[in-house]
Amino acid sequence: MDASIIPLCLSLFDWAKFRTRKGALKLHALLDYDTGLPVYAVMTDGKSHEIKVARNTTFRQNPSW
Repeated sequence: MDASIIPLCLSLFDWAKFRTRKGALKLHALLDYDTGLPVYAVMTDGKSHEIKVARNTTFRQNPSW
């Protein structure tokens, strides 16, 4: 699982508070090893850590995609 921070305008997206005067959301993505394509993605506020998102995600043991 990896995450990217996407900056947002804090005056338009007040839920996306990231720093004192900055807004952002974080896109967490799980990539397929063979294809490099995302198989799971979730957006959170910019302060969410990857480990917290990973712990709340149910992963399939033997995925067949």
